Amino acid sequence: MRTRFYNPSKLEVSFARAVKDLTQQLETKLDEGERVINTESIHDADNPMVIFKLEDKEGDLHEVVVQIIQRPDSVVK
Repeated sequence: MRTRFYNPSKLEVSFARAVKDLTQQLETKLDEGERVINTESIHDADNPMVIFKLEDKEGDLHEVVVQIIQRPDSVVK
């Protein structure tokens, strides 16, 4: 089925929700002493995002942004 609306598409939003739901599993893959403090989802943006707020072993705060971009059907082979 051809996607008609990409900004954001239903698939992008569903995928962004799935990524956020995996937060606990992702945290287990971090090095010892590193942890996820918070996650923020932005589903209504052109390209949905999940922002992970992280704390490293030294107590410094960081952000990692995962942006979901679906390529148009005409580009996918």
